[in-house]
Amino acid sequence: MWPGLKLVHGKPRHSQSQGSVERSNQDVRDMLVAWMLDNNTKQWSEGLRFIQSKKNRSLHEGIKKSPYEAMFGMKQRIGLADSSLEKETYESLETEEDLERILDGITTGPDNETEDNLYNTDLCAICEECGILVTCQKCSLKVHVKCGIETEDQVVCSRCNRTDAIRDQREDAKSGLEKQAAKMLSLSCQKLPPAEVGQNVVVKVPDVDRGRLAPRNVLAAVLSVNKCGLYKLGTKNGELERLYSRNEFTFADSNFIKLSEVLSTLLNLRQASVLASGSKQGFVMCNCKRYCISKKCNCRSKEVLCNSKCHNNSECKNK
Repeated sequence: MWPGLKLVHGKPRHSQSQGSVERSNQDVRDMLVAWMLDNNTKQWSEGLRFIQSKKNRSLHEGIKKSPYEAMFGMKQRIGLADSSLEKETYESLETEEDLERILDGITTGPDNETEDNLYNTDLCAICEECGILVTCQKCSLKVHVKCGIETEDQVVCSRCNRTDAIRDQREDAKSGLEKQAAKMLSLSCQKLPPAEVGQNVVVKVPDVDRGRLAPRNVLAAVLSVNKCGLYKLGTKNGELERLYSRNEFTFADSNFIKLSEVLSTLLNLRQASVLASGSKQGFVMCNCKRYCISKKCNCRSKEVLCNSKCHNNSECKNK
């Protein structure tokens, strides 16, 4: 089905984005456009089943098999093309009655049933027909030899064989995903080597937490690392209250902060950014009408001087 279709992807998506959803939607759109061009039609809804089938049969790089194989334990069958019939046999078929006549004409082998077998009322658990039955090794049900898989001196019914195949395929898919995760982790460790305790790092301050006079980055030291790989950081003004992952900071050129210089007080990144600016202004501002001499002034109550973000009063006494 549609053997000429082949999709080529670009660079890998970002792991913390909606790239997989966007790429899947783009694949469906591109496949739909190609199908409409190949069939010279504008009925795009008729091509959805072909696109879904193609997506389910495509090779997944992580699990090393198609999603259909991982789910059902076997390759997807597409009508008579995957049957045991010769191509010349089914090419001339037009109706289901033609197919039934061909199937009725195919013999399954000589009728070598004995007289005892004619009175055998046991039914095969798979095809529900009479005949010479054997016991399935796994489920102990009576089945025909043709309805199972024969190995040496044992027979396993097709139902148990399919269950085992599904389990094996899912174990292989799980192993493939684990290898893919290990590969991604290895690449991440190469790009972002772990930090050591006492090493100085630079933490970027988000725009929403940075005042106009505050620096873009905060210098901190690594205090500890937990078993999950999260880092406890501290500045000269105190310890940052939350834990940071390795991709949230970069290494500093030198160790400007010693562990003994880190205060034990807790503060968030916004407070650390304000304290690192030197002015302590941060987001503090006032709208006083005149003088700014009482504690009602927001700047005076915070013990900071008024600046350009505050009022336009020339009589301010807090400059």
